Amino acid sequence: MLAAGLLQELRDFHRRYNRQRVAENRQDYQHGIFQSIGFKEFHEYLVSEGSCSPETSALLLQKGIQALKQVTKRYARRQNKWVRNRFLKRPGPNVPPVYGLEVSDLLRWEEDVLKPALEIVESFMQGREPPAAPVRMERDAHENKRSHRVCDVCDRVIIGDREWAAHTRSKSHRHHLKKRQKLETAGGAAGSEGAGDSAEPSVEDSVSPSL
Repeated sequence: MLAAGLLQELRDFHRRYNRQRVAENRQDYQHGIFQSIGFKEFHEYLVSEGSCSPETSALLLQKGIQALKQVTKRYARRQNKWVRNRFLKRPGPNVPPVYGLEVSDLLRWEEDVLKPALEIVESFMQGREPPAAPVRMERDAHENKRSHRVCDVCDRVIIGDREWAAHTRSKSHRHHLKKRQKLETAGGAAGSEGAGDSAEPSVEDSVSPSL
């Protein structure tokens, strides 16, 4: 990315769209295009360029490069995890086959990646058998695809062991579960207070004043 001109692109974008925001303390790296990898990682370098020593600027540049490497690796790991979960671990009925290509040698990119990928796509478009075998889906020999489970938290019927495992790990299920636990905790606290209010009155409260 750096060799392809990332820094010049960032400088130009910062000058045109972000410099005024920074001056007014309105910069926001959580929304829109500013979320893209590269902007916040090079923030210190961009805002100080031209106003600090060359040594400091070089240090900030290296700091940005290291941060760029870290977030790029994390992003790649998230992508791989999403592909595995969506297409290999619990694929739906309309999920296409997934093909793995050797991408570690950049010098052989065209031979190992581009050419095989184009051949696979062309074979699908022409209705032919692809030249490479797809990645095998991860399956459990004891998996029951027809099991029925009812999630009383989400009020849903889940069919299949794999789907049930995925559902219980989903954000939606965990959100509903946390919400129910909060309601139960609040209800228990309210019940305890109500029980205290309905307790037997003390001796002083129950004695009638003498006439």
